[in-house]
Amino acid sequence: MRIDCEVHIGDFQGDLYSWLGRKIDSEELEAVMDDHAFDMAIVMPSVAQFPDNDAVGRAIKGRARLLGFAMVNPYAADGGTYELERAVGEWDARGLKLVPLRHGYDCDSSVPMRVMELAQRLDLPVSIHSGAHYCLPWQIGALARRFPSVPIIMDHMGWRYYVEGAIDVALTTPNVYLETALVSMPGYIRQAVDRLGADRVIYGSDYPTGHPGAMMEVVKAAKLDGESESMVLGGSLARILKL
Repeated sequence: MRIDCEVHIGDFQGDLYSWLGRKIDSEELEAVMDDHAFDMAIVMPSVAQFPDNDAVGRAIKGRARLLGFAMVNPYAADGGTYELERAVGEWDARGLKLVPLRHGYDCDSSVPMRVMELAQRLDLPVSIHSGAHYCLPWQIGALARRFPSVPIIMDHMGWRYYVEGAIDVALTTPNVYLETALVSMPGYIRQAVDRLGADRVIYGSDYPTGHPGAMMEVVKAAKLDGESESMVLGGSLARILKL
């Protein structure tokens, strides 16, 4: 089974998306998945101050290949707990997405604690943007150690200047998994697999910011053995999601 750990749905504007010229909907996501032979994908909303999780719920309804993660701003009055609980109850969100860089909090501070505690109670994995202030690898590691039963997916594995730091954090924090999205150097992916094991490395494209056409070429260039490549391209995430 091949699973993309991070694709987004919604309205994407600005120079970064000038090639796109349209909103991303579920039909587009499934067409991209078909083009690159992916069986499933984790769908998240486009990043906003208060992300439109309802749009994800509507987009994935009746589409077994698409699983949703709720993106939550923990600066909400209730710490983001209502939004996560509603997403799980109303459209079966399968995980939590945190974007400390966009929402402006240190991920190892008290700000995300309430929604993290809820994710722990609901037995959900948590995907966290990494690679900049507020969400450096060691900050994500500190958060993960407070919630050792919660699988923590470090998106972009410290991209782009902190990949080796991300690997070091994962070596000492067994509930941290490294996601490959936007990591353009195959040597880093190979190093992560060699040092951690393929079961701790997870493929993601971050479509439409990234693209599976490019990301798959990086994975291929890493020259992983067949079993390791299969684990990175879906096996690791399937285990976390209990598929």
